[in-house]
Amino acid sequence: MDPLIRARYGMLLANPFQRKPKRIRTAFTPGQLLRLEHEFDKNHYVVGAERKQLASTLKLTETQVNK
Repeated sequence: MDPLIRARYGMLLANPFQRKPKRIRTAFTPGQLLRLEHEFDKNHYVVGAERKQLASTLKLTETQVNK
């Protein structure tokens, strides 16, 4: 195969069984954990404006506020 094509499409030609790198886990503070547990006890699914507000209050992203 042409080296230029191999370099350009190397990602596509990589081993399909190769794993993606693991994402770094969020280290929540004890206060954040208590608040998150409390909110999830009240409402199993926190979505929409509640999720946005909770994330803002805890200085987290909305993605980090999930269960």
